[in-house]
Amino acid sequence: MKKEKYDATYKLGDAIVHVVAPPPMSEEEKEKILDEFHQAGFEIWRKLSPEKKQELLDNE
Repeated sequence: MKKEKYDATYKLGDAIVHVVAPPPMSEEEKEKILDEFHQAGFEIWRKLSPEKKQELLDNE
């Protein structure tokens, strides 16, 4: 059986969009990845100037 390269392919105008799903993973692996995303986001937030943080909060 041949494995498909993409999970879905769409043609939007002149663009072709290929969708690739993540590999199967356990709940623990998903939680670890989400924790890493949250940690990266917090590090980005921490490095912003107070003015930029306030600007982003004001635009919510």
